[in-house]
Amino acid sequence: MENLKRFFAVIAVISVLNGIGLLLTPNAVLVTYGIPPGPGAVLGFRLLGLTLIEFGLINWFVRASNDWTALRGLLIGGAVGYVLGFLVSLWATLSHLMNPAGWVLVLTYAILLLGYLYSLWSGTKKFAGT
Repeated sequence: MENLKRFFAVIAVISVLNGIGLLLTPNAVLVTYGIPPGPGAVLGFRLLGLTLIEFGLINWFVRASNDWTALRGLLIGGAVGYVLGFLVSLWATLSHLMNPAGWVLVLTYAILLLGYLYSLWSGTKKFAGT
């Protein structure tokens, strides 16, 4: 259970810090990935930033829970989100919508997805008898 709480804390910090960056400096982030910073892209990245902050705070506050149903729901939702994030960032990088810096996103989504899947697997094993 302690590893799961640490995992949620790590996800929270990563999500909130990235969310703040996207919210406050979307132009810089867009340029990093080679995406032209037009008004629609800036708005989209700011909205993504707000969502990341929200998701990070949910992870932060749920980490204290011992309710496997709630934790499992967050793990499943996070895993689905990270699968989709991996696929979209992979597509955007391979299609050259993003420059090679997009591989950082692909790798980040893949690593965090593995964390979600491992946490879901180990939690299910631990709580299966309860």
